[in-house]
Amino acid sequence: MLGLYYLIAFALSMNPAYTQKAIWLGAGLVGLAALPLFWRHIRLRHIPQEGFLLALFTLWASAGIFFVSDLEMFMRFLQRMMELTATVIFTSLILKNSGAAKWLYLAFLGLAVLSIFYSSEPVSMERIARTKVPLARIEAANAVGFQCFMGILGMLGLLAETKRLWIRLFLLGGGVLALYGVVLSGSRGAFAALIATAILWPLLCLLGGYRFKLKALICAVVMLLLAYWGFQFIIQATSMGDRFTKATRMEDSSTKTRFDLVLTGFRIMTENPILGCGLGQFGIASGTGYYAHNEVAEIVATTGLPGFFLYYSVYVIAWRRLSRSLKSINSSLFRYRINMARLSLLILLISGALSRPNFIGQDTFFLIGIVVGIAHWAESVARLARRSAGAILAPKPCQILLGGCRRSALASGTQAKIQL
Repeated sequence: MLGLYYLIAFALSMNPAYTQKAIWLGAGLVGLAALPLFWRHIRLRHIPQEGFLLALFTLWASAGIFFVSDLEMFMRFLQRMMELTATVIFTSLILKNSGAAKWLYLAFLGLAVLSIFYSSEPVSMERIARTKVPLARIEAANAVGFQCFMGILGMLGLLAETKRLWIRLFLLGGGVLALYGVVLSGSRGAFAALIATAILWPLLCLLGGYRFKLKALICAVVMLLLAYWGFQFIIQATSMGDRFTKATRMEDSSTKTRFDLVLTGFRIMTENPILGCGLGQFGIASGTGYYAHNEVAEIVATTGLPGFFLYYSVYVIAWRRLSRSLKSINSSLFRYRINMARLSLLILLISGALSRPNFIGQDTFFLIGIVVGIAHWAESVARLARRSAGAILAPKPCQILLGGCRRSALASGTQAKIQL
């Protein structure tokens, strides 16, 4: 139900007129459907610690209502943070009992494919190979680019959930279309996240997820080589590669402006390190009219250092849960799920630091919820594994009694021999 809601809500929101209506109406229907289940089985103690931290983060940021200049923008950002908190709690409560995020991953992939075919122009290589003419990017290019990247992430998350060849081929086909969407969008942030995934997925999910290390190593090397050749093709033959190359060399005004915005964010933080300038007030405080295009700078400038530590403690706690759980879990599928969650967490940090504030990005709310939910599921599975191992290793009471009888008999026999 949650995966279906994500797919329908964000597919309808491709039309700006339906964006908020689709999201809120869908959320209300899903909430009503799940309310009886939550009312019977969920208690306050079941809410993950990360959910309480996000609630505290939202509460801390709400103090800005007393001093902000643009109250409308402040309320818009505050609403997004409340949505983030509710989505993470709701998603994590569902996933912490199963650990299977396959329907959400499938929704990520489905939305990526829909976003490509939603455009009026046909799918073609000529459309992305316009390196000699000004780039005619698709509408809402950065949002579509990251949605297509999340489709690739969903495809990777589903690969280990099935062993049927035709399903895997179907997933790979969807992943190729999503890759086309990332390149077509011209979004450098989505492309940077894609490069990070191409490096981290073989290292975490192949080498770190399977017991047959030699086979995993060979597969990882092959995947890295394929990713490198694909990267070279995109850089040399597409307009996306042209934009990305200029960005890495600081040759375009957009990259320079974003770098200056990051520096401005830290300057604003030094002026008010406790409360910041207030949610949504970065454009006013910086005098630019822009948001920071960087999650770290945006949060630290608008909510101060306490808000920064509250928000990023969610990532730290989730990472520790996931990493500790790996030590006690041997199942290849379970290890793959955990490492996919770790990969998603790292991608959230990288994309946030390079291009987008994920704490107000509605499409990434669910990804954060997946990370938190799987972290709690992995912790409970690891706890059960440790208890099972302890029960096997611990001697049973009858074994202890028989062992004591044998030792007493041996001691009595030895003493009788000495007396003789």
